[in-house]
Amino acid sequence: MEAHHLEEARRREDNTMKNRLIALLILISMLLSLVAASCTSSQSPAPGQTIDVKRGDLSVIVTSDGTLTAPDQFNLAFNTPGTVQTILVQEGERIRDGALLATTDPWSQINAIKTALFSIQTAQNNIDLGCDTDHLPYNYPDLSISRMADEAMKDMDTAAAYFSLGNYKDAGYWLIVSYFDIQVCENLIETRPNAAQLAGAKINSTWYPDVNAGGWQSITPDNQKAIDTMKLYREKLITISNLMKDPLIPYEDIVPQFEQAHLEMSDVAQVARSTVTIKSRMIYKYADSPTSVDFLQSSLRLLEGLQQIRPADAADLSNTIWDIYSAKLNLQVGKDVLENQTLIFESGGSINWKTLQDYNLKLQAAEINLYKAKRDIMNTVIISPSSGTIFSVNLKVNDPLSAEDYATRPAVGLVNTQVIKFTGKVDEIDIMKVHVGDNATVKVDAFPDKEFNWQVKFISPFGAKDGNVVKFDVIIVPTGPFGEELKDGLRATAEIQVASAKNALLVPISAVVSTPGGSMLLVVNSKTGQAEPRRVTTGLQNFQYAEITSGLADGDKIQMPGKTTSGSATGQQRQSSNPGNAMRVLH
Repeated sequence: MEAHHLEEARRREDNTMKNRLIALLILISMLLSLVAASCTSSQSPAPGQTIDVKRGDLSVIVTSDGTLTAPDQFNLAFNTPGTVQTILVQEGERIRDGALLATTDPWSQINAIKTALFSIQTAQNNIDLGCDTDHLPYNYPDLSISRMADEAMKDMDTAAAYFSLGNYKDAGYWLIVSYFDIQVCENLIETRPNAAQLAGAKINSTWYPDVNAGGWQSITPDNQKAIDTMKLYREKLITISNLMKDPLIPYEDIVPQFEQAHLEMSDVAQVARSTVTIKSRMIYKYADSPTSVDFLQSSLRLLEGLQQIRPADAADLSNTIWDIYSAKLNLQVGKDVLENQTLIFESGGSINWKTLQDYNLKLQAAEINLYKAKRDIMNTVIISPSSGTIFSVNLKVNDPLSAEDYATRPAVGLVNTQVIKFTGKVDEIDIMKVHVGDNATVKVDAFPDKEFNWQVKFISPFGAKDGNVVKFDVIIVPTGPFGEELKDGLRATAEIQVASAKNALLVPISAVVSTPGGSMLLVVNSKTGQAEPRRVTTGLQNFQYAEITSGLADGDKIQMPGKTTSGSATGQQRQSSNPGNAMRVLH
């Protein structure tokens, strides 16, 4: 009996639990129904409801999920082996393009420049005028210092020109080239040998009546003054480079110092030249007739091409003007070469065309080696290719860089967060609707309250299979400053506006009924107040609204059908997992 009572109690308890669970499920269902009804009523009119036709702006949107990327990312390494000399930045520091970031020991490259200069001197000194008695060491001075002073002036002119044009990256590059030019000048003065002794002059002879000849020349007070002047000038160039690095200093504030350094360069070059004694020596660089003939033949070819121009081609004068200018320039160069040739032959001696041609080729080979050495010395420095933030510093002072690993050991990592792009994917159904230049609204997950109005820059011609769908890459970029510090890797969604209609007659998409005879609306007769079917022509449509291009007028009223039968939009735009992201109407 007791067991029977326990069984009955358990059964009543189970029934109570079941009843409570059923009641809870009914309550949840009722709440969900209320929420759904509320959402439905806010998005679409109820069946049978009468609404006024209104005008508005309609946009058709294709969505793309993707990420933000910073394309200007650089892992900057030295382009030559060596020992790290300076690291001029630290992690987190903001810098500008054209800034000097790090350096290695440049002495191997400086010696290469000096070797190229000596080759130029050898080529120049090997031509024998044969018209006068040589007086060592004055007829064959070492003009390497003067040559590097000229190079420094030319390179500083280039740096100033780029700076005035706002090309600060190249301005910073040529500023450092000028720095090295001056440094080579200093070293040439400091290590200059006794040219007379090296040439074989004997002490106390009529060739060199100096009892102190021989060995390395001592640094005279004038030479030391020149060295000190050039050291100070190099410090000024580094100061300007540091100012260019700091984003807090406007470029306008640097202009006076840059212009002053540009003006002072001519004085520094003159100081360098003053350390070289030149007496009774003429140097001929391009004095061969074959070179002149080459320029003349080039001019003839250009002129012959001009003779064949047809009258119909005369409308485009740009190429013609350029050819005439080139021919004129070539003739002028040929004229100059011939004049030099005449001067040399007038000086007499054993000069002939073969001698001049050999001289010219050797000199040009030496000139090429000089410019190659100047290019190589810039491998010992790292110049910022872009403004941005230093995100890594991987080397420290005195770190060795071997020939095996220098290229694979970045010294500095740099990223420009002011250059950003959105990279996303669009599936094959929608890709033909997207075009380069389409406007897009980019929403970044990290900035939920911000919208960025950008533009489609690139659509990949190649698709890639993603599950069962083929998708295409699209790149969307800003059209101007975007104000926020966006970061590489942030997730984002782009809404690409592929079509739009301004001030269009709009009706809810659920009001349009598709029939074999076309699209129909229930239009309220203003006289009878009854809804009557009317054939209309639809234009653009999305998941909320349809554009009516004919069959409806301003002020008309329509009645929602008792059963939503809209299907016309589904053929034009596929439903995505989030319809609100796929389409929207702009009012």
